[in-house]
Amino acid sequence: MLAKTVLCVLVAAGFASAQPFGAGLKVGVPATDAFKVFPVPSPSIFSGESPRYTIGPYVELRLPAKMAIEVDALYRSYDFRSSGVGLSATSWEFPVLIKHRFAAGPVRPYFEAGPSFSHLSDIKLSSLNHLSNYGIVVGGGLEFNLFLLKVSPEIRYTGWAFRNFDGSELQSKRNQLAVLVGFGF
Repeated sequence: MLAKTVLCVLVAAGFASAQPFGAGLKVGVPATDAFKVFPVPSPSIFSGESPRYTIGPYVELRLPAKMAIEVDALYRSYDFRSSGVGLSATSWEFPVLIKHRFAAGPVRPYFEAGPSFSHLSDIKLSSLNHLSNYGIVVGGGLEFNLFLLKVSPEIRYTGWAFRNFDGSELQSKRNQLAVLVGFGF
């Protein structure tokens, strides 16, 4: 019975990999800080901290000529401290990327680019300028198969149009770099 189940899963995975759709999970870490904190000589010391992970699902439409369209929904949270009071924010980023794979074979390098949209929620700070933002994403990586999974480590640059925070003590950075790994089918 176990052998039949394993055989069915392998056959289904083979058919799924030949389909024009893919899906999976992206996990990663920022390679640059999201904030610049300015030391202010006052009793109100302010600091911004970012948990060191990004996570979210992605879907991909595979096109002819080694092209694809990928859409991600990436979650990230931020923590802020001011005079001992803790605040937090949630960020969702939605990159819509055109992806081009350069070669066929066991390891396939790729390039990706496109717009990204973000939204902050659960935040109330006086230095907050924008809850929503947009920008451009450029990245590249390698894709290879690991058993039934497609694994795709990549480096991504995002240039945001606005600073979400632009105060005298805390300022968000418009240029951000991240290292992500996708696990998909």
